[in-house]
Amino acid sequence: MTVSAERVGTQTRVCLWAIGPGTDALTVGDTVGDRYEVIAPQIWKDRQPATPPATPDTWPAAVRPYLQAHRQRVHVPGVYDVVPQPGKKAPWILLENAPINPRSGELLPTLAEQWSTVSAVRQLSWLWQIWQLWQELQPLNVASSLLNAENVRVEGWRVRVLQLLPDTDPPTLKALGDSWMPMIDSAQAAIAASLTSVVQSMTTSDLAPEQLSVDLNYLLLRESATHRPRFSVAGGTHPGPTQARNEDACYPVGEQPEIPTPRIAIVCDGVGGHEAGEVASQIVVRSLQPQLQGLLAECGREEIAVPLQVVAQQIEAAIRVVNDLVNSQNDLQGRSERQRMGTTLVLALVVPQRIKTPQGWIQVEELYIAQVGDSRAYWITPDYCHQLTVDDDLAGRETRAGRAFYSDLRDRPEASSLTQAIGTRPSHYLTPHVQRLTVDEEGGLLLCTDGLSDHYQVENAWANYIGLITKDIISLQSAVDSWVELANQKNGHDNVAVALMHVKPLLQNAFGAPPETPDAADDTATEADLTDASKALLYGEEAAVPSADDPANSSGAPKAVVPHWWLAIVAFGILFFAGLFGWWIAGQLSAPPAEGEIESVE
Repeated sequence: MTVSAERVGTQTRVCLWAIGPGTDALTVGDTVGDRYEVIAPQIWKDRQPATPPATPDTWPAAVRPYLQAHRQRVHVPGVYDVVPQPGKKAPWILLENAPINPRSGELLPTLAEQWSTVSAVRQLSWLWQIWQLWQELQPLNVASSLLNAENVRVEGWRVRVLQLLPDTDPPTLKALGDSWMPMIDSAQAAIAASLTSVVQSMTTSDLAPEQLSVDLNYLLLRESATHRPRFSVAGGTHPGPTQARNEDACYPVGEQPEIPTPRIAIVCDGVGGHEAGEVASQIVVRSLQPQLQGLLAECGREEIAVPLQVVAQQIEAAIRVVNDLVNSQNDLQGRSERQRMGTTLVLALVVPQRIKTPQGWIQVEELYIAQVGDSRAYWITPDYCHQLTVDDDLAGRETRAGRAFYSDLRDRPEASSLTQAIGTRPSHYLTPHVQRLTVDEEGGLLLCTDGLSDHYQVENAWANYIGLITKDIISLQSAVDSWVELANQKNGHDNVAVALMHVKPLLQNAFGAPPETPDAADDTATEADLTDASKALLYGEEAAVPSADDPANSSGAPKAVVPHWWLAIVAFGILFFAGLFGWWIAGQLSAPPAEGEIESVE
């Protein structure tokens, strides 16, 4: 990874949503200032996209929630510019990343408009996203944005907010339930009764937020079993045409067969002094695999679904283990500041889950994504390309702190400096970002380093690749090789690593097959494959979870109890695993540090 202005580049068409008094009175064709053109009601086009607008010295209070919600960019727009008005008129606020079709320049449809046309899985996925976003927007006093039907838009699988609306009164769970109530009548038959029960509980009783999470998650997992996907994974890396060594690493290298189901994909981009970045990325890729395989094996043996937050915590714990492993080697070798080695990380993990229903046991595949640094994950279908991750960089940190607009910062040379990476500091300073992606359509999950993502190469080229994959015109490995070649030709300034996971849901009767036993799950590892550290990390007391037919459960979903034992187990695993690998890695890193440059980690 190099420090330079490699992020500089613009997309060819920037469509903006304009808000503020009087924006709805402008007509198509009007120009504003010397750079904006009205192309539809409240939709403007920037005629100078190559020159980002500068952050003004002052801006209205309505701007701040957008800056604070920067990490929610997959759902929430960001501020692009503030256009002052003469006299005492309120300025106009222009929003980028708004739910506007960039090809047609029209707003995407509302959730209400699309609700009756989609599957039960997608209906539940949309509600789950709203509920997760509700919890993020409440502290910013803009959760009311999710109560306005015209303000909640959809693009394929994801929910998108048109603009952030301030709360006049603190919104309640009952208000959220009331906003969902009109959709009950047109919910798919498979979920209508259960969803009605959940929504009625929201509107008529003091339903705890934790229980709503459990109920919605259970329904989503149950329905996801009817679209159990097939996965295939391939990966590749290249030093690039101008670099002497390759600090990027990935897993797998080559293509994994479909049986057993490929469940792990990892991409790393090393940073540090002489050869240190290469070492750090290799350590993380190799050390993460046994831990993740252990987690998969454990989840596959459980007779109940491991709660989402516990899976996320276990993934975070595995990342902290490898972070402390690299960090201890930095300390052992006396590396400081820019000489401390580290690496970015983005990974995908397909977790097998089993849930009990009145009809029997069913298995579900959950897709988790974790990220640290600026390596990215994209979900790509023939219709769209969505960036799923948000970079841990200086531009993002300054935006969330409310000091500047991301549109002004992102293409500056210093903006790509990392604010965190694996191994540069102790794990208590590390904040891995873990999310679950509900997949109900065929597509590709692309993991890549900035050797590919710089200059908007993914956003500009995705349509040339995805059709070839989904139509089986080229192999997955050929697609990976093509992405790597594109990076070398169009960027070429850096190493590149790519992992591509092809996901193809297969519609099936979730209850047609006989119940599986835990041992029948297609695990990627067995108990014998686990290291002592992985066992220490994963094993512990099971949580008590009532069955789905428990009469005390008013919504029909199991009331999962999130276990508290994992903290002690994880702490022991971190210490044990770091010590176990420390002595082994020490021999690999005995060369003294040399002068060199790395990207700053602040």
